[in-house]
Amino acid sequence: MTTARSLALLSLAAIAACNSKVTSALDQDLQDKVNTVQDCFPSLYPHASDLLELANSWRLNAGSSIPDPTGLTWSEQSGGSIDVTYVVRGTTISMTIVFYSPTGTAQDLNLTGATTLADAIDAAATELNTNFPSGDPFMVGDWTMSGGGITGSGALTGIIGGTGGGNELEEIRTTSATVSGGPPAVASGSISDSGSPACTLTFETTGLITDQTPGQEYPEGTVTISVVGPDATVNGTMTFDATSTASVAIDTINGTFDLDLDAFTVTYVP
Repeated sequence: MTTARSLALLSLAAIAACNSKVTSALDQDLQDKVNTVQDCFPSLYPHASDLLELANSWRLNAGSSIPDPTGLTWSEQSGGSIDVTYVVRGTTISMTIVFYSPTGTAQDLNLTGATTLADAIDAAATELNTNFPSGDPFMVGDWTMSGGGITGSGALTGIIGGTGGGNELEEIRTTSATVSGGPPAVASGSISDSGSPACTLTFETTGLITDQTPGQEYPEGTVTISVVGPDATVNGTMTFDATSTASVAIDTINGTFDLDLDAFTVTYVP
């Protein structure tokens, strides 16, 4: 990490003022921002990844039934909602999924025979597309995260489409959980780690593509982020390109950071 931080600072030296006091203050500010990215992401992103792993069960174009990840349980509730509990990395993600018509009316669908969460989502999508051949029905997963020093909350909305009898999850958005007349408004989710270091990741996206091809493993799209750490607050974007590496760009820092989505390591790229 020390080498990567040094490279980051060297790449930014050209923008520093000649006055030594200004240069020193600017260097420290940049150092604090680099520290925040490299110290906070490895602890926070694994839990965001677990949330995406849960949402992977929503994919409808997988080519085969998606097994529930270890630690995930689910049950259908009266009224048609699904309660999901996913225990992973010492943290519990709790989510309630509700299915809606294109105009935002909650649906009670026939999920009989579903043995995995993905099976239940697929059965719901098939019935929704039969009942509403025009317009895109959707589902909303209102989630919280707790345990192991981690807290978080937010909602994910999946837009359901498809033609020729095939279902497809067109995109996943971060939203509020309030539905009125259609999909809820885009809103941020957040995950906090009590430390050490104590960090908070806030994230928002108007649409991630996770179901474009059968068996798609990694998302595609852009997420706006804000990271608050003990040294600084940084804002930027995380860009996914359907590969195992996401690119993190931070405002006022030249270059980018590569985030390995499997190993959760962060590398500075000048």
